[in-house]
Amino acid sequence: METTATYNHNDQTFTIHTPNKNAQKEYIGNAAVHGQMATVFAKLIIYDHDYGVNAFVVPLRDPNGNVVNGVTIGDCGHKMGLNGVDNGTISFDNVVIPKENMLDRFASVNDKGEFESPIPSDNRRFFTMLGTLVGGRIGIPRSALAAAKSGLTIAIRYSDQRKQFEPEGGSEVPILNYRMHQRRLLPHLAKTYAVHFALQYLTNRFLNRTEAEMQEIEALAAGMKSYSTWSTRDILQECREACGGKGYLSENRIDALKNDTEIYTTFEGDNTVLMQLVAKNRLAEFRKSFGEMGSLGIINYVYENAKTAISEKNPIATRRTEDEHLLDGEFHLQAFVHREKTILASAARRIKKLIDGGLEPYDAFNVVQHQMIDVAQAYLERIVLEQFQLAIKAVEDESSKAILTKLNQLYALSQIEKNKAWYLEDGYMEAVKTKAVRKIVNQLCWDIRPDAVALVNAFDIPESCLAAPIAL
Repeated sequence: METTATYNHNDQTFTIHTPNKNAQKEYIGNAAVHGQMATVFAKLIIYDHDYGVNAFVVPLRDPNGNVVNGVTIGDCGHKMGLNGVDNGTISFDNVVIPKENMLDRFASVNDKGEFESPIPSDNRRFFTMLGTLVGGRIGIPRSALAAAKSGLTIAIRYSDQRKQFEPEGGSEVPILNYRMHQRRLLPHLAKTYAVHFALQYLTNRFLNRTEAEMQEIEALAAGMKSYSTWSTRDILQECREACGGKGYLSENRIDALKNDTEIYTTFEGDNTVLMQLVAKNRLAEFRKSFGEMGSLGIINYVYENAKTAISEKNPIATRRTEDEHLLDGEFHLQAFVHREKTILASAARRIKKLIDGGLEPYDAFNVVQHQMIDVAQAYLERIVLEQFQLAIKAVEDESSKAILTKLNQLYALSQIEKNKAWYLEDGYMEAVKTKAVRKIVNQLCWDIRPDAVALVNAFDIPESCLAAPIAL
């Protein structure tokens, strides 16, 4: 962002300049070979005054493909994957562009050479401009989800056919019949279905957005991008291992899926940084509801949550282990909401205490960064579960609804199992209950196994796209 765009009032042009090597544009798609123009984010300078980052259209190559004077382009080099994309570096040496090349939806320079914008804050203007890129943060998790579906289809079809070992006097058994193999793949299958419905929800909100809800949608897009791409990374690794040496063969495509989607965890923003953005959005919503994170607001928030938690944290509830209770969707959602609210209130309380103790807000947030990730994670898990449950309610076919309900239960309980240390520390569950959760997760995997192949076939991936011999 050190690149500058200096306005020249005499001839009404901008001079685009990269002041040092560290300021060059990195990893730009289509730059190394093909790109003819770029939208360049640069600091606008008018009469030595910095008006913050704005966007400009800058030519890179002429119609014959020759790089224009003042532009230097390099190739980023060979990568883990996606080598069909010619990522490059770009720097500018006093490249002059006309005044009309400034993208002026959020800011402009008038005929007098004066800066004008309906958004007074430089930072807010910049983040408003970045909001136009939210579509990318929706496309990437959807692409990651498609890769996860492909990997699971390959691994589950293969494990349904691949037979190994047998009981004495019996026939060899498909490896998907083994409980541990089910444990490796079927919770991932449930999570993939859950993410599918959550991304549909996000996409619909984005397509039907209003200006008032854009901040929330931006945060949700950032969070779902992280949640989905991390999920895909883990799923593909498990799928590769679950297919043994066959999964390591390039012809079975899991290697390409892994390598091409690995970049998604940092593409369009590093996932960990994006999760901090999500957490800050949740804290901002907290402030709106309870007023500047004041002590009374936090106490009221905690109290309201505590009123609900009291009934759920009584000795009977924390020890309940019957199947009817553990499979109940209302119990799942309450557990997710309780965790989300408790972690959010705890983070808000801790930040306030640090600031009241004299720490600058920047330093206070730095101290609680690990807790901020927990805030975002709990929020996203609740959104994903909620949307999965709502999607199932809309299903009319009873047999489809029954198997989707089992997948929903498996997603919910496997997430509770993953977070069991938190639930035990909080007193929301006792050990007898978390052990019962583990047992029922195993049972759900067993119950879903007969439909596992049908569930991946329902992704409806064309065989020409799947193209893995072990998945035939």
